[in-house]
Amino acid sequence: MTGVDRWLRGEPQISEWPRRFALHRWYDPSEQSGTGVVAFGTVYPSGRTTLAWCCSDVASVTVYDSPEQVERIHGHGGYTDLVWLDPAEGPVAPQADPAGSSRTSARRLSPHGSGG
Repeated sequence: MTGVDRWLRGEPQISEWPRRFALHRWYDPSEQSGTGVVAFGTVYPSGRTTLAWCCSDVASVTVYDSPEQVERIHGHGGYTDLVWLDPAEGPVAPQADPAGSSRTSARRLSPHGSGG
């Protein structure tokens, strides 16, 4: 059974979840994309990585072989960081407040999709 098959059955393994990041530029020597968050990306279980430029006149999406490749190409010698938006342990999903209010709190998903 493939990872996709397990995911469709609601049994994804933690290592099979995509992980999101923001590309944060501290200094822009090229003066093209600016500073702050300049793009968002996703690393897929295969290691393939997408990068979507979001915050300038450039609006494109590119696929890379790895997040390391993104850093090599767009890191500007350490002036840019990948800031992880998702924890390495797996996704976090909203959970209803036990008191019954409409607020939600975060809970970590177990590898098999049940709360934990």
